[in-house]
Amino acid sequence: MPPKIKVMKYTIALIDDQNHESLDRGLAYEKFLLGPNNASAPLELQSYGIQITESSPIARIEPVHIHAARDHLVLTSTEILDLRQDEADALFDSVKDIFAEMATATYRPRTNRWFIETPSLQSLSTVSTEQAQGRNIDHWMPLDTTTAGIARQWRKWQNDIQMIWFNHPVNEARESEGMLPINSIWISGIGSLSVIKPSQPLEEAKLLHSPDSCLSILARYLNKQHVSSLTNNDLLNTISLLSLNDPSANELWTSAGDALINGQLQEIVLIDFPEGQERTRHISIDQFPRKGFGPWKKSITPSLQDILRS
Repeated sequence: MPPKIKVMKYTIALIDDQNHESLDRGLAYEKFLLGPNNASAPLELQSYGIQITESSPIARIEPVHIHAARDHLVLTSTEILDLRQDEADALFDSVKDIFAEMATATYRPRTNRWFIETPSLQSLSTVSTEQAQGRNIDHWMPLDTTTAGIARQWRKWQNDIQMIWFNHPVNEARESEGMLPINSIWISGIGSLSVIKPSQPLEEAKLLHSPDSCLSILARYLNKQHVSSLTNNDLLNTISLLSLNDPSANELWTSAGDALINGQLQEIVLIDFPEGQERTRHISIDQFPRKGFGPWKKSITPSLQDILRS
């Protein structure tokens, strides 16, 4: 077979449009980054300088606050908890025997980010706090996949921890200071490095770009370069992961459109996630509007919003 011809392209992935009413387990852009298993925990743990094997089953454990609504329980955003290191140490020490039951190893590289190596729980289906927070947690609790009874065992451990933390001195002190108590834990991102399957655009790109560090961990794993800012000269065979609210999204779209018109690119790949579903469009110069008269008509770059609405 003749070699596959590589297209000169620039890829923009916009991650804002998540339908939070969807009951799909796992956000669409999480699956885009990591594959259907969304094994984010081992990748994050490795980013803290902790060495693990490709097959180590790792889960993320977050100390959380769950509050009661009128007829259900709701997971509170972890960003507002402000857990201190001394509080985290005291809370963990009170339940370390339970962690010894569920895990062969426990790592606590950050106050609000704990990780366990746990062969016994590796078959669970879990979702991130980002997806579950602010919602009725009934649907988002871990579920069994290949082995029955694992989710029930997890809930037992979780309930045991909740009972110990209910009147823990740390939580009594937090409540006296007007802070939310840490009354439960949340498990997510479970899997091993070996099941991480980034989408094809990420595999093909030479350069990974995001204004924050969200792609830097994945870039290191894929042995690719990550940058937080991008110039017009860096567009070729690059993928940008952007928020539509970021001003650089429109700026980079305009730059890519100019490069397409000038022949520096052959296509722009635009990826977004309307209603929680991945959508990919390959945009060529033929899809740009033209202005002028007769042979003097020139292609112009439409706005990013117009392209997204089309």
